[in-house]
Amino acid sequence: MTSTSTSTSTMHTDEPVEVVDDVDTDLTADDTADDAGDDTPATATASGMKRGGWLLLLLLVAALVAASGAFAWWQASHDADRIAAQTRDTVLIEARQGIETMNTLDYRSVDKGVKAWSQVTTGTLRDQLAGVSADDRTLLAEQKKISTGKVVDAAVIDVDDTTATVIAAVEVTVQDAAKPGSEPTVKRNRFSADLVKTGGRWKLESLQQVAVNLS
Repeated sequence: MTSTSTSTSTMHTDEPVEVVDDVDTDLTADDTADDAGDDTPATATASGMKRGGWLLLLLLVAALVAASGAFAWWQASHDADRIAAQTRDTVLIEARQGIETMNTLDYRSVDKGVKAWSQVTTGTLRDQLAGVSADDRTLLAEQKKISTGKVVDAAVIDVDDTTATVIAAVEVTVQDAAKPGSEPTVKRNRFSADLVKTGGRWKLESLQQVAVNLS
């Protein structure tokens, strides 16, 4: 009996009531460790996404800057080409007008014709026209000729901001009033003209007749 009592006492003493709690505690710690382990990749992923977002933003900004620079360069180049084309067009228009004027004169209004010449010329050519004397004007009037110049073709050979060179094919129709009823004659000439921009206009600085190659 004594032995049985002792054994029973020993069994009660050895019951590990708190062992279950220890196991639960260990499991909770493991779970916490697992949770911590699960958070680490998520944090790294979020950090990587943030860095990727900044990198993408920087790339977009760089692309926009590059595109803006390319557009600015294209626009500047396009504007320069447009301005050059406009300049050539203006030179051609005013050269044609000037050359036609210089080949036009009505004996009935010589002074008016000479004045028109001076308005489309500059430099040495204008100075030469200013030297047309009264006797010269009288001679022109006495010839009784009516000349009308028409540019049938022209091209700009060279041009910059202030100077240009143009060649032109011109037909000059001459009516001889001293011979009533006579048919007008047509002369075909070719001219080389140098122009200078002055006072916002392109004017003839020189006008020279050049030979026409018929071969």
